[in-house]
Amino acid sequence: MVMIYAHRGYAAKEPEMTRAAYLSAIAWAERTGVPLGLETDVHFSADGQLICLHDLTVDRTSTTSGPAYARTVAELQTLDFGSWKRRRPDVDRRTLITLAELIELTAAARARGVDVSLAIETKHPNPRTTEVEEGVAALLDPYGWTVAGAPVRIISFFLPGLQRAAEVLPALPRTLLIERDLGEWRDGHLPEGIGTVGPDHLLLRQDPAYIARVLAHGHEVHVWTVNRARDIAWCLDRGVTGLTTDDPAVAAAALTRWQGRQPPGDGGVPR
Repeated sequence: MVMIYAHRGYAAKEPEMTRAAYLSAIAWAERTGVPLGLETDVHFSADGQLICLHDLTVDRTSTTSGPAYARTVAELQTLDFGSWKRRRPDVDRRTLITLAELIELTAAARARGVDVSLAIETKHPNPRTTEVEEGVAALLDPYGWTVAGAPVRIISFFLPGLQRAAEVLPALPRTLLIERDLGEWRDGHLPEGIGTVGPDHLLLRQDPAYIARVLAHGHEVHVWTVNRARDIAWCLDRGVTGLTTDDPAVAAAALTRWQGRQPPGDGGVPR
């Protein structure tokens, strides 16, 4: 089955990486029954909590500026992270969420039978380096989500971070993200213990045969960030096994159409 990941929550509808973005993604998964991964980037606040925020600064998505790691969570949660996307955002649409809160939301949804999971990107470089991976492990442990089969995947562009994740969370799957250059992984092999590569879909356009090379090594390909049906179909035609998107509904519809064109036995339509 091809997995769909909601990039920074339901970012096509709500301000990215706010409580509203993740609640919207969960609500969509609950309504449709489609399994959905909730993608988030994490790094530390000034008071040592892991926050869900793509950038190391608050400049792009809030109404103020400065490094996020210089503010406590209490200070960060007074900032407005929604006005760039929504006029007069309510509290869920303007408030930054912590990883602890996102894990709690995910656990509550799963307890209701919603098939949601987490794809946690450990953000590098950051002032505390691989302490991020250690912090993720500490938050997952009370939920029992450090064992094989847990609804969590660790993803990163930073190979030392993934190596640290292998030490503190050895049972969880890991994805190596790639953006500008396939580099030493061009032939399709991946670092030891890593079973999935996450390339920018624009990078795949430069070397479409890369997908086949990865699959030939027994690995998976989770592409990002695909929001147009034609781009999704292009990726599916070449065998990608995961889609990271700002709009899960668009991705699910494109996947269903694509699967409907395949011969019987070539994969099921998402439930």
